[in-house]
Amino acid sequence: MTDIVDTADLTVEQRLALLEARLSPAPQAVVPPITIGSLTNVPAPGSQIAAQWAQDASRMLVHQFATIGAIATWAAPNGSFAVALDTGVVYRRFAGAWGQYTPWTGSAAGVAVNFSTTVTQQASVLNIPIDGCTRVADISCFLRLDLFNTSSAQVELRFDGVSAATYTVPQTNISLPLGANWPWSVSLQASNITVPAGRTVPVAVVVTVAAVGGGVGSTQALAHLNRVDATVFPKGY
Repeated sequence: MTDIVDTADLTVEQRLALLEARLSPAPQAVVPPITIGSLTNVPAPGSQIAAQWAQDASRMLVHQFATIGAIATWAAPNGSFAVALDTGVVYRRFAGAWGQYTPWTGSAAGVAVNFSTTVTQQASVLNIPIDGCTRVADISCFLRLDLFNTSSAQVELRFDGVSAATYTVPQTNISLPLGANWPWSVSLQASNITVPAGRTVPVAVVVTVAAVGGGVGSTQALAHLNRVDATVFPKGY
């Protein structure tokens, strides 16, 4: 015998639930779902939208958060994307960590240095900020080096303390008067360097001047004469 239910005081939602229960314990799609990418439960035209599909699809949206700190609180599945509204930077979840997906760029002007014989000194440096995922970087530098008569020098572009590119400036023209400047313009670059995750990574230009007869060299603190640049991309970009 079928129970008689008084529906007079029920809401529309409650009445609909009763009708669905009489048709089937679980509402069925009008037509079978289709597959798009990794989703095998995408509603086909004319079919119902299942709650599970809505949840799966929501995880694949680029969700908006106020800051990267807010994004970090979302333990999303790998492959999820989110954007920090304070910076407009997009982040991707990979291997259980959030990594910057928008390429990062940085540039730093160098400092004025008067070199002593055989003493290695830093002409410019920038720091690639910490990130949760491994990335790759392209780095470069430009340096105007004024060497005195009889001096030579080695210029290195270093990534994380290791030489990525180097150039040896030959000894200057010994026919110049002692103390005369001999300008050299040095440009170095290195590409597709793996950036470690989880810490700040320095990119620097260092110079070692070697002198014969007391010669020395110098750099200037001007961005168009002394600078280092870096562009960082997601791994596999």
